[in-house]
Amino acid sequence: TNYHMVLEEYQPKAQGEYRITAVPQSILVTAENEAGIVAQLNEHLTQLSVDADAQVFAFNRLVTQSVATKPATELARCGFIAKNASQAIDMINAALKQFEAKAGDVQWSVPTGIYYRQSGIDAKGKVVALFSGQGSQYVDMGNELACNFPSVMQSAADMDAQFASAGLSHLSNVTFPIPVFNDTDRKAQDDALRLTQHAQPAIGCFSVGLYNTFKQAGFSADFTAGHSFGELTALWAAGVLNDNDYMMLARSRGQAMAAPEDENFDAGTMIAVVGDPAKVADDIKDIKDISIANYNSNNQVVVAGVTSQIEIAMSELKAKGYKVVPLPVSAAFHTPLVGHAQKPFAKANDSAKFTKPSIPVFANGTGKAHPNKAAEIKKSLKNHILESVHFNEEIDNLYDAGGRIFIEFGPKNVLTKLVENILTERSDVTAMAFNANPKKSADVQMRQAAMQMLVLGVDLNEIDPYSAIKRPLEATKKSPLAMKL
Repeated sequence: TNYHMVLEEYQPKAQGEYRITAVPQSILVTAENEAGIVAQLNEHLTQLSVDADAQVFAFNRLVTQSVATKPATELARCGFIAKNASQAIDMINAALKQFEAKAGDVQWSVPTGIYYRQSGIDAKGKVVALFSGQGSQYVDMGNELACNFPSVMQSAADMDAQFASAGLSHLSNVTFPIPVFNDTDRKAQDDALRLTQHAQPAIGCFSVGLYNTFKQAGFSADFTAGHSFGELTALWAAGVLNDNDYMMLARSRGQAMAAPEDENFDAGTMIAVVGDPAKVADDIKDIKDISIANYNSNNQVVVAGVTSQIEIAMSELKAKGYKVVPLPVSAAFHTPLVGHAQKPFAKANDSAKFTKPSIPVFANGTGKAHPNKAAEIKKSLKNHILESVHFNEEIDNLYDAGGRIFIEFGPKNVLTKLVENILTERSDVTAMAFNANPKKSADVQMRQAAMQMLVLGVDLNEIDPYSAIKRPLEATKKSPLAMKL
């Protein structure tokens, strides 16, 4: 057998329409009303219901006709993603079935990623960008995006450069390790990424890559906020920190908060407790060396402290009927147990340049917007790691300031779930995550989230300008010598 390989010259930065890998395509149908949407979907279904050879060209026509940009507000819209004609047929059939079941509804969605609205909303002044904190990390988070989107790859490369400048090995070796094939090795990789010095900058550069991908597609936030470490990323997104200083501070914060090498040193641990915050506080008040580190939502707090005391708290809280979950963290963050990190991180802050935020950034410590003075933001950030996180107050205040669309940039959907809980009685709120399920393709999930944003009415253009795949609309005459194998 003869094997042939086609190679191309390596380019350190991919630009323009370069990628020939097949990826899901955005299909957005608009019309004056619901009936118009249904008519178009039936027409597309008819055009796609042909033999396999002709289906390719029918799908190409569907893709080229669909412009993935924000529709006019008054138009009805229905959107989904599909990689080929077969997937498009399945999605259209599912949408038509939903239109029958939900006839006349002003909006609906299907878990497989189909979104419909009778009209868009005016999103100006309402968009909140949220940034994930430690605990959301997972091995290979966003690996498909790093392969398909230069903007995501670039942030990983920038963080690697930051680590190299500090004499450390590349972070991407921990985030995207060589595949292993047994539970013991997989656990070792999880444990390596869980280390604070790896987890925080890894989450940070993934969040930056996601945000830059949408920013270059015309997205802009009206407010930013983050949970714990994520507040640092929120400051970057609002222009308080430039790219280089952000990467430096993300690395420095993780390194500073890592447990000292002394094996007898207890950096503590954390547990999530589901229950009324006031009742939890009352039930742990007599247990020494622990405290509530995070007020996350209306029914969840994080208790942190000395490891042996946390074990006692876990046992007592479970006995009282609380649901208690140990968190995958390497220290009791936002307590005095990470006091060893305060001075080195404060020193790193002094070497960074802070500027006035371009949009309001809400703070964990106060729950309110940071002041507009750069010096005051720098001062507050130095003590951030020791202060409790009042995320529930922060989200309430963001709502009061006009925030209605909460978009989580980072791995998993922890913050999205917290927002839904905090604002559960607010019917005008939408919360979404770009990477909700770590077991599903990050590429597919991000494209679905982009479609959800377009259908909702958020300003956004095509997020993927990198495809170089040709999409002929008609079959070309083949040479008599060409044979299909």
